[in-house]
Amino acid sequence: MASPTERPANPVPVLPPNPGVRLVSRDPEITEREWPIALPKRGRWRVTGAAGSGVTSFLVDTVVEKLRSGADPDGILVITASKEAGTRLRRQLHDRLLTGDHDTDFVSSAPLVRSVHSLAFALLRQLHDEHIRLITGAEQDGVIRELLAGHATDGRGDWPAEMRPALTFVGFARQLRDLLLRAVERGLSPEDLEEMGRRFRRPLWTAAGAFLREYEQTMALTGTHNYSASELVAAVLERELPTQWHTVIVDDAQHLDPKSGELIARLLPTGPDGLSVIGGDPEQSVFHFRGASPAFFRGYTPDPDKDVDFGASRRQPSMRIVVSDSASTENSIIADTARRAHLQDGVAWSDIAVVVRSTAQIRGVRRALLAAGVPVHISPTDVVLSEQNLVSALLLGVRALSEELTASELQQLIIGPVGGADPVTLRRLLRGLRRHNPEARGMDTLAELLRPGVELPDFGDILTQREWDILTRLRGVLESGRTALQEQGSVEEVLWAVWQATGLSDRLLAAALRGGATGSQADRDLDAVMSLFDSAGDFVERHPGTASVTSFVDHVREQELPTGMRDRRSATPDAVALLTAHGSVGQEFHTVVVAGVQENSWPTLSETGSLFEQEDLLDFVDRGIEPDVPVSHTVSRLQEERRLLHVAVTRATEKLLVTAVDNLEASEPVETSRFIEELATAHEVPVEHVSGEPETTGGEESYSPGVRILSRSSVVAELRRAVSDPGARDDVRRQAARQLARLAEAGVPGAEPEQWWTTTTPSVDTPLEIRTGLSPSRIEGVLNCPLRAVLGRLDEEGDTPIAMVRGTLAHSYLEALGRGVDEEYARLLTVAALRTVLNEPEWRVPGEVANFQRLLERTKLWLDNSRSAFTQLGVEVPVHVDISEGVRIDGRIDRLEEDTGGNVYVVDLKTGKNVPSKDNAQENMQLAAYQLALSRGEFVDGEVRTSSSPGVALEVGGASLVFPASALVKVPTREQAARSEEQLDELAAVLPRLQHDMAGPRLIARINPTCSTCPITGICPVQNEGRTVTDG
Repeated sequence: MASPTERPANPVPVLPPNPGVRLVSRDPEITEREWPIALPKRGRWRVTGAAGSGVTSFLVDTVVEKLRSGADPDGILVITASKEAGTRLRRQLHDRLLTGDHDTDFVSSAPLVRSVHSLAFALLRQLHDEHIRLITGAEQDGVIRELLAGHATDGRGDWPAEMRPALTFVGFARQLRDLLLRAVERGLSPEDLEEMGRRFRRPLWTAAGAFLREYEQTMALTGTHNYSASELVAAVLERELPTQWHTVIVDDAQHLDPKSGELIARLLPTGPDGLSVIGGDPEQSVFHFRGASPAFFRGYTPDPDKDVDFGASRRQPSMRIVVSDSASTENSIIADTARRAHLQDGVAWSDIAVVVRSTAQIRGVRRALLAAGVPVHISPTDVVLSEQNLVSALLLGVRALSEELTASELQQLIIGPVGGADPVTLRRLLRGLRRHNPEARGMDTLAELLRPGVELPDFGDILTQREWDILTRLRGVLESGRTALQEQGSVEEVLWAVWQATGLSDRLLAAALRGGATGSQADRDLDAVMSLFDSAGDFVERHPGTASVTSFVDHVREQELPTGMRDRRSATPDAVALLTAHGSVGQEFHTVVVAGVQENSWPTLSETGSLFEQEDLLDFVDRGIEPDVPVSHTVSRLQEERRLLHVAVTRATEKLLVTAVDNLEASEPVETSRFIEELATAHEVPVEHVSGEPETTGGEESYSPGVRILSRSSVVAELRRAVSDPGARDDVRRQAARQLARLAEAGVPGAEPEQWWTTTTPSVDTPLEIRTGLSPSRIEGVLNCPLRAVLGRLDEEGDTPIAMVRGTLAHSYLEALGRGVDEEYARLLTVAALRTVLNEPEWRVPGEVANFQRLLERTKLWLDNSRSAFTQLGVEVPVHVDISEGVRIDGRIDRLEEDTGGNVYVVDLKTGKNVPSKDNAQENMQLAAYQLALSRGEFVDGEVRTSSSPGVALEVGGASLVFPASALVKVPTREQAARSEEQLDELAAVLPRLQHDMAGPRLIARINPTCSTCPITGICPVQNEGRTVTDG
């Protein structure tokens, strides 16, 4: 094998770091279409057909023919059910008009294609003298949650008492919003809701009606008429509508809600030369949860002989159904399918789609695709703006301009896109800052250096250039933002200053233009930043003169729904579309993977708006069924889920893969959906079962995994696995080594053995520097598991868990009582301190405080009722006792007491609720270690020190654990009898070995009772989760 210096240059061309941009004309592939009937010219038509039968294409050709015949374009109106559908139909219409042998020049004063809500907005602006504005669902959700927070704080509203604790819940606000949207879509006023609530004894409806009135009044106070999409349609229907169109075309009419259907019905032309064509398919009606219904389509009456059914789909893709044994195997199958379609079949990335049931499934599939080198594009309508990584980092940076971040937030800012550091660099930076200032934590020093006006000290050679660059970069970003703030910059200007200072714009643009998986992520980040600036502009427009940076950040962070993004793209991203089933409506792709078809995922039979009984409200308004009449919606929901799967599987034109997971033996059992068998039977396709475990041949493990991803990293990993396995056949290892040598010579990353980093052998063989002092609590931890005792403490720069803070405060209270502080004063101060550190929802704070006050009161009760026979020697007593050469016990005893016989006792306060058994208390190593220290020490000047002479030592009477937080009526205690001299000597002999166990470089992992709460199970060799790391 050639050495690295002899290796030939990489023959693969390298893209420039900053690719240029040039515009090229799009060359759409247009084929002439023939229809079994003549294209409509006048009259009332209804057109239906299965997905892929050509309904939308027929409507497009109808519009094209109408324009080519010389019809007035201002009199043509094409309506779609959504903005996304309108964009797609507009592009099809554009392509048809600009190609072919016909010259079609026309000028229109308004768009030909509109979504129904865009149409309602245009009509309302035409009929309304004042300024109106359409708000997004995310904005409306934010307003509703803000009003509910006010109700919770002030006790306002007519909400039932049992519902008040839930007013600040996101789920409560979401269900209330859904109810109000469905009510407005059906023309219900606040008074209607209140009346129905009283009539049918539904107090939540009554309260929702009053809330709707308050919401409308609040929106009216902004000075602008703000409408949601549903409110637009209802508002337009209250006015006299124009009849200016001679041709009205409607696509996907099955997705319209009743009020939208009513609006369209009033706009249809009535003259003899008018043309109205309504297209749709009730079998694709899948938006019932949004209030949609195929009633308008079914109720529309066409002229005789003008009811057209195109029948079955023209798409006949080849179909596979694959059931795997785990989600990871399923994701590998999905990634492999996408890569083979692109690399072997020549299918463009943009002509491949992966469809999942819900947004919750997107993240895992996206991660697997990107890891396999597949570029991914996600519709902005499926992503919450504040959850985008880059947006979240920018918001953190903006917050840092005027407020102090927590340790975890600051860490997130530094290792995110704004700070640009990796976790290793951050840890080295913090270590350097600790060396510079040993009196403070590294994170505290860093926070101080990032404050405005603080000069950087001379670190000498403490920090490396990389660490210095990270520190100065972050200071530069914050300084730019603070300068914009000081100059009274607007929200957009402050945000721009921070964004520009990061220098991410050019880097992301270059990555996006290079394409691939990295390019698709850069595309997504740039889209998110554009959406953030759009949101900032809209926010300033809505709050003229009052919009602040802080209020804008809060506005974005509080959004729990996807934010509508302005579509500025002139080209489809060259990436695999990752869609929800609802988001795939109206689209088609060469290759489609429908993933995650499991029970409880597909179908999902949970009821929409169950808290507010939304289904009962709709049944009464739409069908006249009173709420007290029992009605089961399971069948209708199952039918809609079946229609939704039908929509998903009919997106493919050439290849279709349906995947599911089936593993009833998993820790979380997963069962294949009932729809899988239905699909297999209907399409006469066998169900393939694939395992992620390696295949076996002739009793020996083969080196072909159950799923082979057609990717460079997968091939390298498979070859490395084969050549590194000492149990593999010699011919297999030789062939794997030969192929790796070829790949290494070609410069393929990971093929060169020098790049084979591993977790199966120590990276260093130097023992750690271990202090001679051992704390009793640490002794118990090391005996349980040395690995956790050492590595579990490495996250020392993060926020302290609230349970530890609560315990520290309780110990401070006990100490204060022991030092003679007034009990009431000590309790008030301690509770006040807890309130300042609690980071809980408002509804939980009273309960948390009450539980803590109970803990303190029971601690005082235990002191008063049980300690009369003892004399307090001290509280928080320091312990420093040498046990043997190089071994010392260091710690603090919560309370040290003495009985009338001169025997000393250890009292340890525990703030947890779980009380161990008496036998476990006898074996408690923390108490035993304190007994050992006392037996080798003497009490001098308020602390326990090493005995001055062998004959001088404390007489130990025993030790106690106290549990004031327990739910038992009496404060429980657990006693540990005095240890014999033999037991103490035995423990003393163990301590040197514990220090050796902690020194490394190899650390022992032991299964013990605390494994369930261990923070490092992901790298533990005795846990299943960790074996994938430690075993290679």
